[in-house]
Amino acid sequence: MDVRVIDEATVAEILSASVLRELMRATLSASAIGAAHGPTRATIALPDGWFGTMPASVALDGLEGVGAKLVTFFPRNAAHGLPTHQAAVVLFDPRTGALRAFVAGETITERRTAAVSAVATQRLAARPRGTVAILGAGLQGRAHLDAFLDAGLVADLRVWSATRAHAERLAENARVRGVSVEVAPTAAAAVSDADVIITVSASVEPLFAASDVRDGTHVNAVGACVPNRRELPATLLAEANLYVDSRDAAWREAGDLILAAAELGRERIVVRAELGEMLAEPERRDPPARVSVFKSLGLGIEDVACAAYALAALEA
Repeated sequence: MDVRVIDEATVAEILSASVLRELMRATLSASAIGAAHGPTRATIALPDGWFGTMPASVALDGLEGVGAKLVTFFPRNAAHGLPTHQAAVVLFDPRTGALRAFVAGETITERRTAAVSAVATQRLAARPRGTVAILGAGLQGRAHLDAFLDAGLVADLRVWSATRAHAERLAENARVRGVSVEVAPTAAAAVSDADVIITVSASVEPLFAASDVRDGTHVNAVGACVPNRRELPATLLAEANLYVDSRDAAWREAGDLILAAAELGRERIVVRAELGEMLAEPERRDPPARVSVFKSLGLGIEDVACAAYALAALEA
């Protein structure tokens, strides 16, 4: 059997925002019933970052995939205009184990992360369409803008970045698409009247105070993917209905949860459910809380599903 190599341009053409929303909704729902699964990410430390492997298997209606994403994270790359995350997905035949494809992984990582945030917002937010605040204006800031616009979730936009020029670029990207947008002077100002907050920064410490966030806001926390970094204040997590993509991964890797638990006590940082469980139970409603928070780390099942979809599309 021939082994295919699928490049970034082909992946980008196949995996549109609308395709990804439905694919991620199906994949995460399948995880709740064991039809999509994989262990937490295994990583090894490198002098300037880490290298990780994310094996997974998915069995969706009409789509199967077995493989692994291989990913590197080099946070200093951002200062040189390079992606901080770089990746590839290796696919094998689910029936024979034969090697099937190498699939470029940067577009997958970028777009599926934003698609999952959009799906989480549609499912969890009290006001899923409204004022959206994006904190961080790199690749994930742009990907989230694209995903949220495609999903019809942006009435108007607030943008903040530690580098003002980056925020201005993202704001202009939104303006030329007809979005009312404001570049906020501080993260606190950006979130103060937001219905939905998206944090996609490289921050080590909380970006704002819990009191800066109004009641009923939904937060997608994406940027802090290691145990010693966080974007959200501990008090906000203690006040929230808190959801994760994986409980095991969150308590191993998510600095937002780990550092909040160290500060306030683990008993105060309560994970209500995994997002897949909420998607599989569309009628479920948890007791009211001041805010809702979805902590996203990214799962191997998401990457393998995306790569398998791209391969199936080419072979159709």
